[in-house]
Amino acid sequence: MPTSAFAQDAADQADDGEQRESIVVTGTPIRDSLLASTEAQRRADNVVNIIASDTIGRFPDATAAGALARLPGVGVQRDQGQERYIQIRGAPTRWTQVSLDGINVLGAEDRIFRFDSVPSVQIGRLELNKTLLPSMPAEALAGRVDIKAYSPIDNPGFHFSGDFGKGFVDLGQGPVNNYSARGSWANDTLAISAAYSKFNFEQQTDNSEPRFDDVGITQLRITKYIITRQTESYSGRLQWEPTPGLRFTGTYLDTKFNDFEERNQFRFQYNRAFSGTRNFETANLVGVPMDSTFEDGVFENGVKLALLNATYEGNGWNVSADVAYTRTNFDGDIPLVTYNTSTALNAPTLANAERFPSVQLVVNAKPGGIPFSTLYDTVLSGATLARGAQQDAIDQRQFTRQQAAESSYLLGTKSWTGKVAVDRQWDSMGAEATLSFGFQFDDRKQSNTVFNQILADGVTTGTLTINTAATALGVPWTPFDFITREAWDTDFPFGYNVNYMDNPGLRKQFDAVQAAARAANAVGTGNYAVIAPDPKLFNTVAERVISGYVMNKWKWDAHTVLLGARIENTKIASTGTSTVTIPAVGSAPAQLVLTPLAFQDEFTNIFPSLHYTFDATETVKLRAAFITGHARPSLEDMRATVSINDTSGTITGGNPFAIPEKAYGVDLSAEWYFAPAAILSASFYHREVSDVLFDSTSLVTDGRFDTGGTSREGYTYSSIVNGQDGHLSGVEFVYNHAWTFLPSPLDGFGVTGSLALNWGSFKTPDGSKVNFPGTSKSIISASAFYEKYGFSGRITYQTRSPWLDEVFPSGSAANSNLYWARSTRIDASARYEINKIFSVYVDVNNLTDERGVRYQGVPDRPYEVEGFGRRFLFGVRANF
Repeated sequence: MPTSAFAQDAADQADDGEQRESIVVTGTPIRDSLLASTEAQRRADNVVNIIASDTIGRFPDATAAGALARLPGVGVQRDQGQERYIQIRGAPTRWTQVSLDGINVLGAEDRIFRFDSVPSVQIGRLELNKTLLPSMPAEALAGRVDIKAYSPIDNPGFHFSGDFGKGFVDLGQGPVNNYSARGSWANDTLAISAAYSKFNFEQQTDNSEPRFDDVGITQLRITKYIITRQTESYSGRLQWEPTPGLRFTGTYLDTKFNDFEERNQFRFQYNRAFSGTRNFETANLVGVPMDSTFEDGVFENGVKLALLNATYEGNGWNVSADVAYTRTNFDGDIPLVTYNTSTALNAPTLANAERFPSVQLVVNAKPGGIPFSTLYDTVLSGATLARGAQQDAIDQRQFTRQQAAESSYLLGTKSWTGKVAVDRQWDSMGAEATLSFGFQFDDRKQSNTVFNQILADGVTTGTLTINTAATALGVPWTPFDFITREAWDTDFPFGYNVNYMDNPGLRKQFDAVQAAARAANAVGTGNYAVIAPDPKLFNTVAERVISGYVMNKWKWDAHTVLLGARIENTKIASTGTSTVTIPAVGSAPAQLVLTPLAFQDEFTNIFPSLHYTFDATETVKLRAAFITGHARPSLEDMRATVSINDTSGTITGGNPFAIPEKAYGVDLSAEWYFAPAAILSASFYHREVSDVLFDSTSLVTDGRFDTGGTSREGYTYSSIVNGQDGHLSGVEFVYNHAWTFLPSPLDGFGVTGSLALNWGSFKTPDGSKVNFPGTSKSIISASAFYEKYGFSGRITYQTRSPWLDEVFPSGSAANSNLYWARSTRIDASARYEINKIFSVYVDVNNLTDERGVRYQGVPDRPYEVEGFGRRFLFGVRANF
């Protein structure tokens, strides 16, 4: 569904690629897809990379995230091994905008779209626009990903494709299931299609998270996650073409990603041991306090889109109109149960230290290192504590107290979009020309509900000691009954064993205690802290954007010039609550004062751009572009909620006055299409960025937080702020080639590969210069494939150099930035065509059993090491 004539070339090629669905069964889906993608890129007016549906639907990528990882200059950010976010050209994730069939979709999580929520069966093709045309919304500094749905009217007749797959994850032997089906029917005027998919797998993840200070190791958290990740989607499309050139399309998409998570976590606090020594190599400690945390929760991320589109093409006119309603959600149901002692994590005393283990530790402070521990009893000999007998497992019954913790939330957005795009063919300055103009209206609203442990007054937060409350309420609480006899299945050399917990059983009993506590609060017989929405943290943010554009394209024999501008007017309205904690005075207790807040802001920006293309020969194309754009703060960052603590002199909250980051820059590229389904290219980009958004803690120097006659000048204020300027540059090299020039049977081989080199930095509010989060200096992607005799196979290699993850993270004892270490991933897939309808396949992800590693400041200070195993999937596909 084109929105302008300049998108038409790409759309035409999309139709070509979609019609190739009937060709794919010939056994060359990689080459067919490569041909479609290369030709579409060649004909585009901007810098764009494309993946056709054949590639997505028939190889290891279960979601859009995995497919995008193969494009030049795209870095992938994984969570427990699964692709989730993308970073284009090393830029922050928030600089990437996503659209579904041309309709911008606002990710509920800080505007950031989770690509693992879109399964491959719903995708016709992916377009990654690295330079934006004026017809595209300007709210993307790095690039715009347009996810295009399958078009049934371009595929006459009846078509069906189905997939049934089973497999396993080798760490924990969890099952993998993949089911999908898509059917379509079309004649000359009417078409309909429907699709369904469900992909899930159970995976165990091991985590080791050491912490360090200037002396040595301070603590260690070890975690066993048992997760079931599920992507489920439904879609339908109805198209009507009553006369040639006039088309109406209705589309509905509902896709949802669920992450069902069981957490078993133990923490050692080495720096609070009763006695002993610690450094960066070893630790010998007596009486090390511990706690543990258990969870049975779920995270949900979803998108719902309803879209009506009408297009008309004829008599030199091309008109497109859209009306769309979109809902996104990012929710978490995450109650936690923490096991500890009456002294919590304070240093133990002679009276209670025997309850804790003594530890002899090899720190392994090296890249990806995992501390190795030998555990001992702690014994009291006279007035002295000493190491006793060696333990082979953590004593999971050492804890005397269980407390509730809470991290649940409901974050949702609702958006209405209306837009009209008009193109008119005409002659100008001796060239074939196209004048384009259009208008767009976006109305978005986000609501955020945060849950906390709330006392009976409905406002004050508290703490629930579960074992004490259960006794008082007369309900069962038997936390040690949920310790199983099964030891963790782990590849990590911890040095001791740990048994799994029955997390669902624990959650069920915990929910019963919560229900009894709520009932007691309701009748006035209790004042228990129960999980409930926290009114102090509820907030809404509304964003209205009115935009318009005009551009003209001139095409001479070898030269093409596109010049235009886009104007956007944005209005922000934010509501929330100011929470002031008044300290206790004498016999008067501390008080909470809640005050409603409301802020509004409005601004207008103009974004000019210029694109030039020169066809040096029939196979060589040169491009140059000057572009501008911006990236708005997330709606969450612009919330009006503020918490003020007069006791500690701190203020935390959103920043309704944060302004968008702005950028301008240039792109240069040379592309050689030297053979069918082949390209050799080199490109350069540079962006100058102003008002870079940055999480910061600063001193309040004015009276904007003064209430009730209290001056809060000099308080520390933690929020997102606009920093100073920055720049980001890079070069990309691409080589894609199906080696059909070789003699048979070698003519089935082919390769695709890219190398991206990036560099850049920005200044923080205090003038310090740091890299942009997500920027890897190098990103390499390569694959080798072979297709012949009904066989199609590919092995894919991806690696990216270390990148900054978080600047001065909260709680970092060494006050050092967090980095992800180099990430390397190898996947493989193979398919064999049994006949023209059925084929069998096997996909293997993470062949080399890569681990994810973050470090603090320098590589030999590991911050997190996670292992998740390999994933295998075997299945059968049908196409007819």
